Amino acid sequence: MVRAEEETPMSAQPSSHNLIGNPSFEKLAGDLPDGWDFHAPRDDIAPSVATDESTARSGQRSLCMAGAGKRGVIGWISTRCPGLKAGETFELAAYFRVEDVPDLHESVWMRVTWLRSSPADGARRNRAALAHKLTQSDGWWRISGVFTAPEEAEIAVVSLGLRYPEHGKIWWDDVSMRRVPTPSPRPVRVATAFLPYGQRTPEDWDRVLAEAGDGNADIVCLGELAEIVDPHSHPRPTIPGPASDTLAEYARRYHMMVVVSLPEWDEGLQYNTAIIMGRDGEILGRYRKTHLPQSEAEGGTTPGDSFPVFDTEIGRIGLQICYDHFFPEVARLLALGGAEMIFTPIMGDLRAEETAYDAVARARAVDNSVFYVTSIRDTGRSLVVDPSGRILADTAGVPGVAFADIDLNAAYYEDWMSVGGDAEFRHLWPKERRPALYRALSRPIGVGEEE
Repeated sequence: MVRAEEETPMSAQPSSHNLIGNPSFEKLAGDLPDGWDFHAPRDDIAPSVATDESTARSGQRSLCMAGAGKRGVIGWISTRCPGLKAGETFELAAYFRVEDVPDLHESVWMRVTWLRSSPADGARRNRAALAHKLTQSDGWWRISGVFTAPEEAEIAVVSLGLRYPEHGKIWWDDVSMRRVPTPSPRPVRVATAFLPYGQRTPEDWDRVLAEAGDGNADIVCLGELAEIVDPHSHPRPTIPGPASDTLAEYARRYHMMVVVSLPEWDEGLQYNTAIIMGRDGEILGRYRKTHLPQSEAEGGTTPGDSFPVFDTEIGRIGLQICYDHFFPEVARLLALGGAEMIFTPIMGDLRAEETAYDAVARARAVDNSVFYVTSIRDTGRSLVVDPSGRILADTAGVPGVAFADIDLNAAYYEDWMSVGGDAEFRHLWPKERRPALYRALSRPIGVGEEE
């Protein structure tokens, strides 16, 4: 099932001028709309393409692409958009209807390729991105994306395509490329803490919080089941409760957000719960650890059952706790929920003589194009990792706090064979993953198997 997302906020609504020529395919040049070209790898897998006056969202016609019974069908139409400037930001959008297309994300695609002037050495490659936001109204789907023209961009090539459904059809109409305000940088000062075993008293955490606050952190990540208050004095702690009240004081004092894992009792059950404390001392969100090691389950802890993502003033935050870090599905679900940062309070990951830990943290960041923040005890290496897998901060076994200054609107371009140029993975993986093939991931291992 495809989830329709919200429309573009009014503050980011595009300008009225459309850079796409002949956006509704009203003008014809032979069999194709004027200004549009058709492409396919081979004739034997090319879809049929024709204008259709029986279906239109506006004007007199739409453009229909059909699989025509061909296995492996793939083809696209494209148009060139001059008149843009590097650094300008645009919303690309197109409307479409489909018939016999089981997976919209897999089969329906819209791409922008920025053609860049090349110096003599040819170092400047073209850049490309795939739109993946889908909304629906009045019987039409809308696919869209917001992208910034890179340095030396002169022309944008906008492409609309169909791939793989041999009996499927898609009708395209009302294509647009309009300027929107260029997003300002979103700087965030992230702190992450390390305290070793034996140095995790309430007084030790007080010092860590003060260090993060004095360092002007916007948000600090503390460890798993942090001893913010004496656990012997509060055998069945609640949230809100003494620990969160203490954290609220620090949040207000330093105007700083806090992420931490705390023990929680609720309606007679015990949980391992991560919270986000807002700058004003209010709890913005909570997450209950879903993947429990056997020892934790046998100790009476109950697992959570959801993966919420929280909108905060600094960005969209996902939470996971310790053993969740071992399961790639958790980070992927948080990223699918829109998380830009994933915070992970964790006791330890000692696999492969501790070499697995930062490899996993970096992989989770890269795979999901997120900032990945850990606060760990056993290895002593609490980390801040960027979406390209670079470690920006590392406590390196030194008790206290490490800082990283990040920009949530920064671009992370890499050389991608997928689009034949530079691209950001965050603009590719939501379209290029194939969830229909992953159903086995949800099947329990060993159930119903014969010995």
